[in-house]
Amino acid sequence: MKTTFVVADDHPLVLEGVKGVLREIEQEADILQATSYPDLLQVLSQDIDFSLVIADLNMPGMAGLDGIRAVQSKRPEVPIVIISATESRKAINKTLQCGVAGYMFKSFSQSEMRHALEQVLEGETFVPEANNEMFSSDEFSEEPTRDFGAAALNQLPMGVVIVDRSAQVVFMNNNASDLFAQNDGVDVGPTGIFRTAKVAETKNLHALIADAAIDLGDGDQREGGAMTVSRPSYRRSFSLLVVPLPDEDVSCDHGNVAVFINDPERHNEPPTSVLARLYGLTEAEARLLQALIVGKKLETFATEVGVSMNTVRSHLKQVFRKTGTNRQPELVSLVMNSSAYLASNPVWVEEDEYDD
Repeated sequence: MKTTFVVADDHPLVLEGVKGVLREIEQEADILQATSYPDLLQVLSQDIDFSLVIADLNMPGMAGLDGIRAVQSKRPEVPIVIISATESRKAINKTLQCGVAGYMFKSFSQSEMRHALEQVLEGETFVPEANNEMFSSDEFSEEPTRDFGAAALNQLPMGVVIVDRSAQVVFMNNNASDLFAQNDGVDVGPTGIFRTAKVAETKNLHALIADAAIDLGDGDQREGGAMTVSRPSYRRSFSLLVVPLPDEDVSCDHGNVAVFINDPERHNEPPTSVLARLYGLTEAEARLLQALIVGKKLETFATEVGVSMNTVRSHLKQVFRKTGTNRQPELVSLVMNSSAYLASNPVWVEEDEYDD
């Protein structure tokens, strides 16, 4: 079986240096490369038996332990060696606790790097000598709010991407990583820039991000926006919502815009019991609302449950009254922005002719 390595680093010189060392170790090996964590996860989605992943600790898309965990989640059977400019004992210990197979410094000579990789390929763990100096980088922050925030975002049923004003990805949740790995309309470029499959849509997205990131001064509210993104697979378009993050919660040098990505092809239904409790609906009304959330037409629903269209229209009027809405798109939007959305993955639906 042919050996396949993956090298991931956003610095071309480091990338080529590591690849050169791997060629010395095994000349006939296949060496795939990536320059961001989304790019790396996409490479690892291929049906290939990878022998080793060598990844920079911090690349566009993720930083520190988040990137390691994403790779381990994607391919838990593949050993990972971290390469980093950080040479402190704390950094090494933190990564080893995550289960990496080795940690290399970017200051290593070719012979030192070869020794480390050969040791890992033989099934051992490589641990370099390190200094004990502290470092100020955020990649190993143990602040509880940071961990809780990432954990909460990973529970959301939509993709969440945090970007800076130039659309550079600084964080993504698990669902966003999965969407990028599909390479079906949304993507992260080699330099870590959030983009779409079409140039015009990418320009629109970047304009929305820039508008949301701009500092208006005097406490004025920054604006976001929404758009749809078409998919090369011709499946239904993604819905993107661009939202500015509060100035007091972010640094202008880091991500200050969130992009929420909804995939209308996912059809998980919100539980009727949750809908009933939230809006005071009867069981029949909750079933109807559940059907509308996943895009069913009124006639289809009436046939499925064996009731007349008059009954369905009557139930729909009660749902509108109890939720304070007037039209189906407004009703769907209400549910998408409620806690019911956390238990489902609803989709956008076209307005039905029986709305009034």
